[in-house]
Amino acid sequence: MPQAKEVTLHTHAKDTYGRILGDVLLPDGTNVNHTLVQDGWCWWYRKYAPGDTVLEGLEKSAREGRKGLWADPQPVPPWEWRKRTR
Repeated sequence: MPQAKEVTLHTHAKDTYGRILGDVLLPDGTNVNHTLVQDGWCWWYRKYAPGDTVLEGLEKSAREGRKGLWADPQPVPPWEWRKRTR
């Protein structure tokens, strides 16, 4: 992952909490969002990217390959974990 590099942020919208939603791109064009999902380090959050077939495919591949968090037989999505700890 990038360290001390300039990135480009392509914003799409803000969520209900005012957080910016967008894609992070490295100078070489690498989409960091895609890389994180592909390597199994985060979920594709369908609520904010409902029709994104690229993210859908990347997550499916990571799940099938048991990469990253998918190595756990029952990973808990962050939104479910937050509900449990409230």
